[in-house]
Amino acid sequence: MTPKKRAIPKPPGELGAAGKALWKALHADLDPAWELDARELHLLARACGCADHLAALEAVVAADGVTATGSRGQAVVHPALSEIRQMKLAQARLLSAIEVVDPVEAVRPATPAQGRARRAATKRWTRKESHGT
Repeated sequence: MTPKKRAIPKPPGELGAAGKALWKALHADLDPAWELDARELHLLARACGCADHLAALEAVVAADGVTATGSRGQAVVHPALSEIRQMKLAQARLLSAIEVVDPVEAVRPATPAQGRARRAATKRWTRKESHGT
């Protein structure tokens, strides 16, 4: 029996083409049994807004080139490039905050120290079980 396909929620109306494409792509990649909660939908909507802003900024750079004329007539890096870099960082942070892995299956440490402690405890227990103590 094939799993039932989940309907993709309608993207927010204010999104442009790039934002809607990201919305649909992320939802299409989710397991059919997985649904995003309200917090994750909000983060996704923000990340999709970033996709729209990125598309607009990249269009400006494509039209103007990577340099612009500075106040003294010198060539300078196009100011939109800095905004693109910042927007990509913001989008990456928003997307990384969305849990798309089952939390039960993806037990991961909150900190590196907790991860080391968990591995050490697992080794101790595995050793005790193999020695019959």
